[in-house]
Amino acid sequence: MDDDEDLFASDVEDDKEKTVNPEDKKHALRRDLRTMVYGFGDDKEPYDKTLDVLEAIVLNYIKELCQLAMKVGKPDRMALEDIHYLIRRDQKKFSRVKDLLSMSEELKKARKQFDEVKPIL
Repeated sequence: MDDDEDLFASDVEDDKEKTVNPEDKKHALRRDLRTMVYGFGDDKEPYDKTLDVLEAIVLNYIKELCQLAMKVGKPDRMALEDIHYLIRRDQKKFSRVKDLLSMSEELKKARKQFDEVKPIL
């Protein structure tokens, strides 16, 4: 049980460290991919080669999508609408982006309301 809690718990130590060395940048998605692979039924500690391949695929997809988005809209600028335009035919991705953006807006509104509330003394 403790192992599962450690897997999904946020790493407070990682959050406190502001300095990022080049090795950490190289494997920026590794922790998230490990959690996702485990969530989809793989071993808790997947092979490093598996994570390397998955990370390469994800980074390549993001890179290609960003390059296409730069070409779609204003030259040398990428906007959220460009990403929407590129994924418009993939219903799963489009609806997920839409959901995440609406949740982000709701969180912004909630934070704003929380900041506006004056403490009662």
